[in-house]
Parts: sequence; C-alpha cells; structure tokens
Amino acid sequence: MSGSFAFGFSGDDIEDGDGIGRGEAEQPRRPKASSSTANSAEQEVTTSAPAQAHDVEKLLATLPSQISYSSIEIESPKGKKLLLPRRELFDIRMQLAAEDDGDDDNEAELSNLEGSDIRTNVYEGGFKSWECSIDLARLLLDRGPRKDIDDLCRVDHVIELGCGTAIPTLILFHYALVSELSIYFTLSDFNAAVLRLVTLPNLLLTWASTVAEMDAPFSAASPNPLATSPAGELEVTPTLTKAFLSTLRNQNLILNLISGSWSPAPQFTNLISHAPEMNTLVLASETIYSSASLSTFTEALIGILKRVRMGKAMVAAKRVYFGVGGSVDTFKTECAGGGAVAYEIDNTGMDLDASGVRRCLMEVQMM
Repeated sequence: MSGSFAFGFSGDDIEDGDGIGRGEAEQPRRPKASSSTANSAEQEVTTSAPAQAHDVEKLLATLPSQISYSSIEIESPKGKKLLLPRRELFDIRMQLAAEDDGDDDNEAELSNLEGSDIRTNVYEGGFKSWECSIDLARLLLDRGPRKDIDDLCRVDHVIELGCGTAIPTLILFHYALVSELSIYFTLSDFNAAVLRLVTLPNLLLTWASTVAEMDAPFSAASPNPLATSPAGELEVTPTLTKAFLSTLRNQNLILNLISGSWSPAPQFTNLISHAPEMNTLVLASETIYSSASLSTFTEALIGILKRVRMGKAMVAAKRVYFGVGGSVDTFKTECAGGGAVAYEIDNTGMDLDASGVRRCLMEVQMM
C-alpha cells in the first residue's frame, strides 16, 4: 500500500453554519431497483455521453435572477455541526419550466426531477441527496479539520465522482473558504444539467453562507439572507457572481466541472488535472449500485489514484444493492484486481436503510 495519507487541514474545527438555525431538508432517497435499472445493469455500459468539461462562468450565466434554498444540518459522529444550504428542487423545476421552448432535453430533465430512480446512461440520480452522501459528509466534518497537522499531508485536489448535490464536497469547500485554503476541486456527474442546476448553485450558496450579512457584495440595503435564515431566496446578480468568481481567483480555489460517462476511463481521467505531486482525495457515494456502474467507477477511480504519488478515496455505499448487482464485497474484489485495496472505516453506528441493508464507508488506496 502507498504511504499514509490524511487531510492535514490546519486551524480550528469547522464552526456551525454562521449561527443559522436548523432548517427543514428534503429526506435523502436510495436507488430503487426498477426493472429498467436491473436490466441495464446486466448489459455492458456504452458511452452515451462522452466526458466533457464545462466553463463555470458560462454555467453561472444561466442561473435565474434568484434561487430558492433550504438547509440541511450535518452532524458528525463526534457532535460537530454544520448547516449546508442547498437549492430547492421546486426552484429547479421552475427554472426548467421557464426555459422550456419545446426542447426535448428540458422535458427529459423535468421528468428526471419527478422520481428518484436511476436510469443507466440516461439519468444517474444527481438531483437527489442520497443517504450515503450524508454518511460521508458526517465523516468529513470530523476528519477534515484535524489538528495534528505536523504528521499529515495537506490535500491539494478534491475530486467527487457522481457528485450530484455535492454535499461531501460542500463540507470541504466550506472549510477551504473559511480557512482560506487553496484547493483544486473537480466535480463530476453524468448529467450536465445536474452540474448546471444543482451542483454549481450549491457551491455558490455555500460560498454565500460564509459571507457576513452586510459584507460585500451584500449591504444594508440588500443583506445576505443566508446569514440570518436557513431557508429563503438568494438574489443572483452580476455583482454577486463577480464576487464569487473573485473569491475563487484570489484564494486559488479552482472548480473543474465534468459531465458524461466514466467510460472509457482514459477519456474521462484526461479531463482531470493529474500532476503527480498533487495530493489527491477522491469522494464518492452510491456509485457501486450495479455491476456495470461498479466496474466503470472502479476503473476510473484506480486510473485517478495511480497517477499521483499520494492519493486516497473515500467511498460510501450500501453493503448490497438487491436486484441490481452492486455490493461492497464485489467492489473490494474489483479494487484488488486493479492493484488497490479497499477497506472499511468508521462503520460503527451506521444506520440501516429502509430495506434493512446496512451502509458503510470505505477507504481505497493503491497497494
């Protein structure tokens, strides 16, 4: 196995959401074993959407003049708390409806919002917040701001595969913002619309949540709603987006957004910065739900880890996905076949899902 690897963030523990109270949040959902999913899981995955990178400024320009948000409170096993704002699903529906000009793509995205089923190579569930992503976020809240930094290596590059609402990444993005750290963030989701409509807006909201009520770009005439309320509407003005982009530049926080398939792996991984000296942390939740998804995910993951001298992945999953073929044991075997080792961590107290299947957290490193 490669040398030990840890976060190495400096500074005090993450504070609780700038004093915002706990808000109502949509309940996480789990993948359903629909017949379409089960059938497609037995077939070889084809690249229906080639991987491509997206320009952050262009995606920001497509946002409406205001976005509605609610908040979810993440509480770590050790009792740390952080309130994360997320864009409301109804707000995404409203944007798609307003943009609808008879385009089939808009109709498809509206359909995706109506249910939580995964449809392989069509829609990978990115508009929902899944239980396992919360599990991973809880762990990151405890493990991110470690104090014994002298023995640790700082993470340079955070990658979330199958990011969707990006809750695990938001934990570390928030910490990077308040601690003024320079980190490269790569977020990947199969659906470009997910990146545009929920991933990037959530990053924007997280940034806004770190700005004081009256600080620029806010003012007494237009105070920051995220500083006082766990739910509300954020005015997305050119001044606001300019301030967001300015923070990213000044702090050297890089956002790399990638949509499309993980297969073929080289085509996907070539879009990810891979300087060997970049200490890399890969995050993923609910990415091994089927045999096909498990294989393509593992190939892409190992392709990322083996290109850096120090890298680690943290993967959250259910132990078994009945009817669709994915399981933790199969994932461990696939990792071993690719020269990596996957081992379970911090699984005490993991909740059972609605079907009585236990969830778990794993770390993956190259041997």
